[in-house]
This record gives sequence, structure tokens and C-alpha cells, in this order.
Amino acid sequence: MSAWLRRAGSGRNPDGSDVTWSLAEGERGRRWRWSVSDHGALRHVALVEIDPGGRFARLELASPVGLLILHPARDGGSIHGNVVTTDGVRPLSFDWASSSAVAIAGDPFGTAILRAGGRRSTLVIGETLIVVAGDVGQALDLDARGVPTLADAAEWPLES
Repeated sequence: MSAWLRRAGSGRNPDGSDVTWSLAEGERGRRWRWSVSDHGALRHVALVEIDPGGRFARLELASPVGLLILHPARDGGSIHGNVVTTDGVRPLSFDWASSSAVAIAGDPFGTAILRAGGRRSTLVIGETLIVVAGDVGQALDLDARGVPTLADAAEWPLES
């Protein structure tokens, strides 16, 4: 059995936005956390859980607009969650398949994580946390470990 990947890093997306990230891999799969900012102004912060089989298990996204959570149903046939803003709660529910993926508009780092395993996006989360059916083209390449490749990247062990 190989050692679990536990790393942190930073770098830049192609649009020049700054990304700071961490990855903790363990018995329950991979847990990614990252933030995207523009010249110090926070665009969003996200958490993604990928189960040990490499399947998407959970997305939490916080932005100045509000909070979003999405996770597949136990049967794998749908995905649901909600968006919480100052206006209230908006429930979310969509059809889902094992080949489905979520994309985050304007975040090729996060989209690369969510598309791991060659999945194509079927849902896109917009900057205003509106979720629509479709695909967004830009996702970073993944290295051999499955870590998105950022420009001007720096990386460190998560633990000493």
C-alpha cells in the first residue's frame, strides 16, 4: 500500500487568480480544500470529498454571495443540496450518473478536481451560485498524483 498524499500548496490559475490548497488523503478518500482570490479579494473557498473509489462525494462552496452544498444521493441517480444566501434557502436537485461531474465557472483548479477520472461536467456552478446543466471548458491538467498543475506553484508537506 502506498503512503497517503497529504500536501498543501499555492499557485496561479490561467486567469491570474491565486489558489491556496490542501489535500488530505486517508481511509475515507481525499479531502480537498482551496481558496481562489483576485489580488487579495476572496472569490470563493471550497471543500470537496472524493471517496476511496474515486467518486465525488461532497462539495461545499462559500462565496461572497452565499453557501452551496451538493452531494449525490445514496442510489447515485440524483444529486442534491442547497444554496443559502441572505434571501433564504434554495433547494437543489438534479439527475446524476457515475459519469457526471460538477464544474465551477472561473475555477479551473476546482473543476480539474471535480472532473478527475475523465468525467465531463454536467452541472456548472456560476459565480452567483446558480447551478445550470452544461459544461465549462477550462480545467487544469492533473499531475501523476492527481494534483492540478498551477503556474508559479509552490508545495509543502501538510504535516511535519
